Amino acid sequence: MTSPATTTDPAASNRLTYDDDLFLRTRRVLGVAVVNQTVWRLPAPLDAAAVRVLHGGLADGPLQRVVRPGRVPGARARWSVSTVSLDPMIESTPVPDDAVLTWADRQAQANLDPEHGPTWALAAAPTASGGSVLSYVTSHVVADGGMHIGAFQAAVAAATVAAGQAAIGPATPGAAPAGATRTAGPPSATRRLPKEGERIRTGLVADLRDATGQARAAVGGLRQAARQGPVPPVLAQQSADRPRPRPRADDAQPANPPVVVVDTDASTWHRTAHAAGGTANSLLIAVCTEILLAAGAATAGMPVRVSVPVSLRGKDDLRSNATSGVSIAVDTTVTPAPERAGVVTDMAQIRASAAAEFRALTSGTRVDTLGPLKPLMQMVPDAIARRAARDATAPLCLASNLGRLPATFAAPLGTSASSVLMRGVTQGLTRGRLRQMRGGLDSWWSEHDGVATLVVLGLDDTHLAEPAHIRAAIESVYARHGLPVRFW
Repeated sequence: MTSPATTTDPAASNRLTYDDDLFLRTRRVLGVAVVNQTVWRLPAPLDAAAVRVLHGGLADGPLQRVVRPGRVPGARARWSVSTVSLDPMIESTPVPDDAVLTWADRQAQANLDPEHGPTWALAAAPTASGGSVLSYVTSHVVADGGMHIGAFQAAVAAATVAAGQAAIGPATPGAAPAGATRTAGPPSATRRLPKEGERIRTGLVADLRDATGQARAAVGGLRQAARQGPVPPVLAQQSADRPRPRPRADDAQPANPPVVVVDTDASTWHRTAHAAGGTANSLLIAVCTEILLAAGAATAGMPVRVSVPVSLRGKDDLRSNATSGVSIAVDTTVTPAPERAGVVTDMAQIRASAAAEFRALTSGTRVDTLGPLKPLMQMVPDAIARRAARDATAPLCLASNLGRLPATFAAPLGTSASSVLMRGVTQGLTRGRLRQMRGGLDSWWSEHDGVATLVVLGLDDTHLAEPAHIRAAIESVYARHGLPVRFW
C-alpha cells in the first residue's frame, strides 16, 4: 500500500479506518473476535497440492498484514506486512456429508491475531461421498466481505499463473513483491503494504501529523454533530427496545448460537422477487423479517427495523474494511384466521425505502449520528471504549446480501462448488453477552451457478435458541414464497 501526501485518507496513508479500529477494539477490549468464513462444498476429490498453491497465493496477498500501534497518543494505528501465517490444515479423515456444518464450525474457531498474526486460515478435508470441503477464515479487523473475496480472487489468480509457469518453466524476473494484490479484477498498478522499518510515513513525525489531523477532525466532527441536531429515529421494532436481561448463573459460559444453511433455486428466487415488485435484495429483507415473525421474535402487524450492510469499496481499494450500512423500517401484517401468520406483503415498499437510503448514503446527504464522531471515537482510550460498549446491542435483523459470487471465487480449485456458505462468526461470545446484545438474527445471502444460499444465525436465545426453531421458520417462510429448501 503506497503512501499519499496526506494522512487523512486511511486507504492511502496506511492508517486503520474507524471500522478497522472498531473490530480491533471489540477483540482487545471485550475479548470478542469477529471473523469471516467461507466454506465450499466441492463435488471433486480433495486436491491437496492445489490447496497448498492457493495457500501460497494468500500468503503473498493483502491479508498478510498486522496492526502496529501509533507512537503518539491520538495517532491511528497502521498496517505493516506480517511474516506469520498458519500452515494449511489438510485433513485425511473424510467428513460425513451431514456433518459439514459441524466441521465448518470447528474451522471457524481458528486462533487469529490481527496484532501479531496469523490473520487468516485455510483448511480442507475429503467428504464421505467422495467430494471435498474447503474453509477460508479471515479476521474482520483485516478483511470485510469485499476484501475477503478480493484477496481470495487474487490468490486464485496467482495460483493459476503459478500453474502456468510450472508448465512452461521458471518464472520471469520482476514478479510482484510480497504483499502485492488487487482486491477485485485486474490491477491498474501493483500496490503493496510497507514492510516493518520501511520509511513510508511510519515514523514519529508521521504519527505527530496524524494525531494532529485526528484532533482537528474530532473537533470538526463535534461541531458538525451539533449543527445537524438529532437524527430522526427509525420507527420500528428494534433490539434497543427490548428489556435489558437480568444476570444469570450461566452468564460466563460460552455461547453457541445456532446457525442454519439453506440452498434454493436462484432463478426461482429472482422470479418470486420480481413478481412481487421487488429485487433479490428486497426478497432477502422480506424473508428475514418473516423468519423473525414466524419464530415469534418480532410482533406481526408492526414495522421491523432491518439493518442492511452496504459496500463502499472501489477499484484497487486496499482498505481492510470498506463497508457502511443503512436501516429501514419494514411493514408487516397479519394474515386472516386460521393462519394468522406475520408476513411482508409490500415488496415495493422495501425496494423504495432501501433505494432511498442507499442514495442518501452514497451521496453524503444522509444524517448520521455516528459519522461525525468517528474521529473522536477512534482516539478514546480502551477504558472509555469498554464503558461505552456495555449497552451496545446487535441488530434485530441483519440482512447481508453478498450478491452473485465471482466465478473464480465459486470455483476455488477449478471445480464449481455445489454450495457456498458465507458468514460472520463471533468468537469468545458468552451467554451473558449474547443476551445483553438483545439481537434477533443475522443473515448472509449469496448466489452462484443457479444456487442461492442463505445462512441464518439465531441471536434470540428464547425464540431462535435451537437449529430446529430456525429450520421450522425457514420452511414456513420459503413455502409461502414457493421456494424449495435444501438444508445443509
